[in-house]
Amino acid sequence: MRNPFDNSRVNGFLRADGRRIVNGDGEELIPRGWGAGNWTNPEGFMLGIGTAYMQDGMKPGLALPGRFTSARTMTQVIRELCGSEYASGFWQKWWVNHLGEADIRAMAEQGYNSVRLPLTAWVLLEEEPGIHFREDGFAMLDQVLAWCEKYRVYAILDMHGTPGGQSGLACDDGLDNIPHMFLEAESRERALLLWEELAKRYADRWIVGGYDLLNEPIAVDRWHYLKPELARFYEDVIRRIRKYDKNHLLFLEGAMFATNLDIFDHNYDPECNNWGISTHLYAPSPEIRDLYRYMEVSCRLNVPVWIGEGRLDYPGMAVFYEIAAEQHMGFSLWVWKSVVNTEDSGCVTYELPEGFEAVLKYCMEGGPRPSYEESIRLFDAMLEAIRYENCAVNEKAHLYCGRRQGITLPAAGYDPQRESFSGSWYLGNPFGYRTEDHTHLVMKDGVHVPNAFSIGGPPPAKDPLASLLLQLDEGEFVSYTVRMVKTDCRVVLTARALAEAELEILGDGLEKRIAVPAGTELADYEAVVLSPCDARTVRVKAVKGSVQLEKILFG
Repeated sequence: MRNPFDNSRVNGFLRADGRRIVNGDGEELIPRGWGAGNWTNPEGFMLGIGTAYMQDGMKPGLALPGRFTSARTMTQVIRELCGSEYASGFWQKWWVNHLGEADIRAMAEQGYNSVRLPLTAWVLLEEEPGIHFREDGFAMLDQVLAWCEKYRVYAILDMHGTPGGQSGLACDDGLDNIPHMFLEAESRERALLLWEELAKRYADRWIVGGYDLLNEPIAVDRWHYLKPELARFYEDVIRRIRKYDKNHLLFLEGAMFATNLDIFDHNYDPECNNWGISTHLYAPSPEIRDLYRYMEVSCRLNVPVWIGEGRLDYPGMAVFYEIAAEQHMGFSLWVWKSVVNTEDSGCVTYELPEGFEAVLKYCMEGGPRPSYEESIRLFDAMLEAIRYENCAVNEKAHLYCGRRQGITLPAAGYDPQRESFSGSWYLGNPFGYRTEDHTHLVMKDGVHVPNAFSIGGPPPAKDPLASLLLQLDEGEFVSYTVRMVKTDCRVVLTARALAEAELEILGDGLEKRIAVPAGTELADYEAVVLSPCDARTVRVKAVKGSVQLEKILFG
């Protein structure tokens, strides 16, 4: 049976089937992919200027956007530095270079089945009196959709920046840090008309996996009184979309960076019953409890939940997203491509051209303006740097996102299915980590307990995966799954036993017994060699005594 992450399942319209997302054949598809941030909606924090400006929208009163913080303010800087003629054609070159055929092909080759495409309204709808759609913007989007069809990657259209702005932060490329779309009849109507146009054009395009109707609406506290307006907008925009498009899955985000669930108290799509909730989860604890609040709403309304944006450190993502998948939740990580060594470096990174710091200093510090000739050279070099062919690829991200051969899993990151582990420990652990599983997790030697009172000592540990050993008492077992095994895969356990013990390893039709001598030092033990396949599961069982496991390598 093919697994639900496989991009061979990219076939036909996606739709909600209770809490699951299924393809045109009725097979469950769990979306796994990346968000193409910086494409039509570049943000300064991913271009080397830091994140301090993001706080401006959280202050009371009017806080105008900073320079070079969004496409809107970047446009003005480019005009100042390079001239109006250069600025008028810059974004068309940026769109093509930032998300090209090589990017979509790479996503497919790395096993991803979806991509979230952030769209900014002015790319598709002129900011001028009347309603004038930009055919160059739609032609660019059509080309990306053609590549997605060619390589079998679902494209989820994400309205990242509406007319007037919907977030109250620079991330929506708005006029200022005010969510005008909820405050002005004209901006609201233009947003509705833009979604109508998208529905008309793409109603029959099955490669469009869904519509993410608003990115992070009314993101900060000062605008939360507008939550009723957010619910009303969703009701109106869904009615408008369904006049032309009854095929596509619709994703709705709540307030507070897509984490507030207050508005999800009824069926928003009674005509088609084809909608779900998109949430954004950054740095969650790699366990099920950070999903409980979303699971409750998912079960109550019988709709799927998609982690439409987020990120987690390694190896946490290999653990957390497997747990999410058990609850039918897929993900789109942020971000596919960005400048290297920023606060949110992407999976694919590029270097700013040598000398580009002069542009940043001009924007952020009032430094001297580079000459027209020098500025054009720098921005031309930047346009070349963002091509996939000229970027560096973070292979580690692919390995851990896909839980693939080449990763090392902490022992505490065992498979989430109930039949995949056994435990009878009821006293928990200092982190309170996965206590509902009743597995016995103990602190590593020398690790300080979280929240322990101490003066002048080392700080307490914060990462349960890095701080806990898994103790298997006689008869108990855990399982670990690895995917996309391309070559023979060595499985190596790191373990110890305080008294002589024995482990049984099962995997790939193989069985092996490992004697673990008494000792306080952790040691590596060769387990089994897995043959190439789509996915393999290894079960580790204590058949004699008690063994403490630290990690498992799939090499």
